[in-house]
Amino acid sequence: MSQLLHTLIHQQFTMAQAVNVMDIVDSRSQEITAAMEALKTNMSVSYKLSIPFYMRRRAASHNPKRLPARVRPPDAAPSKVKFKWKKRAGKIQGDETASKGKEVHKEDSADKKIEVKEDVMKAKRLETHLWHAKRCHMKDMWGYRLALCTTQKGARAAHRATNTATTLQDTSYYHWVCISGNSLHRKLDGVLLPNHVTLHRVTCSHLYHVGKCLGPVRVYWTSEDTVLLRLHPAIISSCSNIGDLFPGLSVKSLCDAFSQFTLHGVRSIELLVKSLTLSDTTNSVVKDVWDQLSDNAFYYDIMSGTVLGCEVVIPPREHKVFVSVLDTEITQPTHRLCPDEKLGGDILFRSALTNTSVTSTITSNKDRETLPCCMYKDPVTSALTLMVPRGTGTRLWISLVYSGGRVVGLQDEHSLNTDRGRLTFPVDYPDTAAGRRYWEEDGREREEKEMRRPPQKRVKYAELGITSPFVPDWAGVCGSDDISVIRDPALLRTLPTDLDKHLVTVSLSSVKRGNFRPGSHVYYFEGSRDETMSNDPVYSSEDQYPVVGYLTSGNYCLNSGKGGGIALILAGVFKKVRQECGALLVRNTTSKQYRFVDVNLIF
Repeated sequence: MSQLLHTLIHQQFTMAQAVNVMDIVDSRSQEITAAMEALKTNMSVSYKLSIPFYMRRRAASHNPKRLPARVRPPDAAPSKVKFKWKKRAGKIQGDETASKGKEVHKEDSADKKIEVKEDVMKAKRLETHLWHAKRCHMKDMWGYRLALCTTQKGARAAHRATNTATTLQDTSYYHWVCISGNSLHRKLDGVLLPNHVTLHRVTCSHLYHVGKCLGPVRVYWTSEDTVLLRLHPAIISSCSNIGDLFPGLSVKSLCDAFSQFTLHGVRSIELLVKSLTLSDTTNSVVKDVWDQLSDNAFYYDIMSGTVLGCEVVIPPREHKVFVSVLDTEITQPTHRLCPDEKLGGDILFRSALTNTSVTSTITSNKDRETLPCCMYKDPVTSALTLMVPRGTGTRLWISLVYSGGRVVGLQDEHSLNTDRGRLTFPVDYPDTAAGRRYWEEDGREREEKEMRRPPQKRVKYAELGITSPFVPDWAGVCGSDDISVIRDPALLRTLPTDLDKHLVTVSLSSVKRGNFRPGSHVYYFEGSRDETMSNDPVYSSEDQYPVVGYLTSGNYCLNSGKGGGIALILAGVFKKVRQECGALLVRNTTSKQYRFVDVNLIF
């Protein structure tokens, strides 16, 4: 034992006290060389390492064609793996499919290709469809494949982004129509209400045909004889021919001519100036406005309706996402820019109307440095809309996303509008053809969903006193199938005292508690509301509360922290409530609980 201990001590003192790195490298040189050669031969692995960590997927494909184009190897060859058809045996002995397996598979594949082509023909794809399809829930609406909502963010995240940053939405599905002719303003009387000629400003109006409202439009007068209208695709689909709405006038459709992106939030200007830069050929007046916005992007704003036309340059993006918009303190803009001079807002429209080769050249040359751009601030939502020629929108979209824009869909937009008391077309326009079609389809879907439940699990609407649980019964409220909605504040004061046949649009907010859903019934409570009531009334078969309207949009409002929504009620009832001769109650179709609500008139 002592001899073994003596040997160990001797080895400890005689061992080297330092490690030679070069010796280790020399001993592992063959393995290091083999690893480097493997990285060189397998280009897809080395290029995967160049992608930032937060942008990598869990499992990367070995096919270099599936890598992003900006990091893909230049000599990337397609995958060598080839898939062969397998014979499919028939289920029954002697079946013809057992001996003709390959032919059956070829026929099936051809049928699938035909089905895919038919699906593509049903709904158009926007330019940013591929980007949205990977990150959003998609649905065919109004002839387009549109994003409903993102897969990772909800309405609360979109609401937070609107109040602290900027939301981003692709609105390229809107149609622009150019109308020109002599005495244009006089010929549009009765078609556009209100009809005011405001040159080089975007205004809001409603489109009418034979005395019936078709929907809201945005109006842009380039001159006294030329006007541009932005129409919702649901309005286009409700008309057999858009030219029939404007007889005796020259009508030119600019359908799918532009890519349009809407920015909404307190930091839209800041996101804009960080995503784009002006070219040297821009008008000096626009340059002055842009310089003021660039220097003090958070303290300057643009007046509603202002239109800017310029040529912009999209700078090359970086891997790092811009997040500094969330670091500074939030304040309201102190200056609103409203120049009196024309800012060249029709630069894009003029090039598309008078010279069609301009847009075709820009579309064919997607790597062009300067792009014509038109931007305007919406007079209703105060959102900023950017417009570029079709074919160049993807570059601008990626630049806006990498600069910090939060992408939202149609459901998020509807939730935000309801939260702020704004109307959403066609949901809140049941008097239009598009609104009636929407409510018929929505009611059919809800009824089918309810009928799929077992009979014991279905809601007993008869016991709740609900006569129209799926589709609002406007005929029972107005007394006729023809719905008349007052959308002009001046018209409400000039109407006769009999207002029981007309409806007005109001925003409702619960007084105490409650969360409302679309289709909820609005009741009239005769007499003043007792403030000392501790609880809201509950339904019983002896109630005599008449139905005076329905909710078209309802949700939990994050701004007020209460339930609220958009409703259409009788104008006479609204006048009584304003005179404190009564109150309004709201009840969901699946509940017995009434809720007192506050009322505000909106147009």
